[in-house]
Amino acid sequence: MLALSPATRCSTMPLTIAIAAAFLGAATARGQSCLCGTAADELVAAQVGLDREWVVQVPFDTKGWRLEHVVVGDRLVVAQAGDGTVAAIRADTRPGGPRRGAIAWSQRVGGTGPIEPPGIGSHSVVVARGRGITAYTEDTGRMAWERSLAGMASAGALPVKGWVYAPLDAGGVDRLPEDAWFVTTGEQSKVDIETFKHRLTIDSQGPVDFSPVAFPNGVLWCSSRGLIVAIVTDDDVSKRIEFDLGSPASGPPVVRGGDIYVATRAGDLARIASIPSGLTANSGVLKDSQGQKVPYVGWHTVLNEVPEGSPIVGGDTVVVSLGPWGIAAFDAITGDRRWSVSEGGLPLAITDTRVWCLDDTGFLVSRDLASGGRRDRLCLGSFTLPVINTVSERLVLASPKGLVVSLAPWRSAAATPPAAGAPPAAEQPEPPAEAEEAAPAAEGVEG
Repeated sequence: MLALSPATRCSTMPLTIAIAAAFLGAATARGQSCLCGTAADELVAAQVGLDREWVVQVPFDTKGWRLEHVVVGDRLVVAQAGDGTVAAIRADTRPGGPRRGAIAWSQRVGGTGPIEPPGIGSHSVVVARGRGITAYTEDTGRMAWERSLAGMASAGALPVKGWVYAPLDAGGVDRLPEDAWFVTTGEQSKVDIETFKHRLTIDSQGPVDFSPVAFPNGVLWCSSRGLIVAIVTDDDVSKRIEFDLGSPASGPPVVRGGDIYVATRAGDLARIASIPSGLTANSGVLKDSQGQKVPYVGWHTVLNEVPEGSPIVGGDTVVVSLGPWGIAAFDAITGDRRWSVSEGGLPLAITDTRVWCLDDTGFLVSRDLASGGRRDRLCLGSFTLPVINTVSERLVLASPKGLVVSLAPWRSAAATPPAAGAPPAAEQPEPPAEAEEAAPAAEGVEG
């Protein structure tokens, strides 16, 4: 059977919409794309229970380069292009700051070599490129510092709890102080010598292929052989916790509270539940400093198929891709299988009662989180760059030309507290489950 590209399939939209879309040629010429009839169309999104929070064009040279990474954080969405452009989009509102959806700042990363995905911390955004790493202040984007690494970066770096952790391709994780020095006019103007002495390369027990993940009071990463290492700091004392998965992970671990969810290439899905500090784990067995076994709370489920990528966690449900064998969901507390479907797809995000997936035919499909039944099937148009959001209940779409859109479930969008003395707002009715035949009006693009 002949497979059509997303652009070809979308061209079958009603004639009135196609004519209206012609008026958006000027926006398209600037590297932007038509939203009409796609999931990013405000009216189409409303039909499937989503509110379009914002849409923005990332400023970079769209003629010679493509958008490569979009990373979702609690307060920022950071987009990164192949020409070295790093743009921070405000995902929250702050008094006196940029409005939500505005580009808070944009910078160009120097150096040579491949650019790894950006790491978002509470105070800075860091980007590793080749043998160097650059840090920008989270709020203004001012370059705080740039330093060399002990080797070539193998994955994105992450700032957390005053430190920056950068995996190296030869093995090891470089740990640098987050704000020990500042750079102005190309010269080092201040150096905290005592803090600088704490820079070191941590034994990672093998190469690290995924970006580190923030963990309560610390950070964790997973080596290529499947060893999870967590560095936790309590009372200014750092402790190392290890857990051997017994097989390489299929994607980066996902942290919810103190729990870790991870899938492996051996066909396993596991929840590592709130490992106490000072303990180590090997193949699911926890031991204290004296080598004595300690009771471990969690679960481990053997899958009949090999999973792909990271699990997505929303509420009390874990959803994981089984590659060409389909998608499955499990109870986040017990590990019991809730449902599975044979249609393949890549889970992107969970919004309220829906899990959104990029299916094998290039459409955006939502499934009921409780049953797995298909609820919506939408055209992606140019939004073909997958953005996996394991942080918030937001569906973020991106195009290689730099258009980025954030969609929130109605329940979240309407959760803003009313003004003092105002009566509570009436509950909005549930929108229709299917919106494939809806004919949305033409939509402008915000730059």
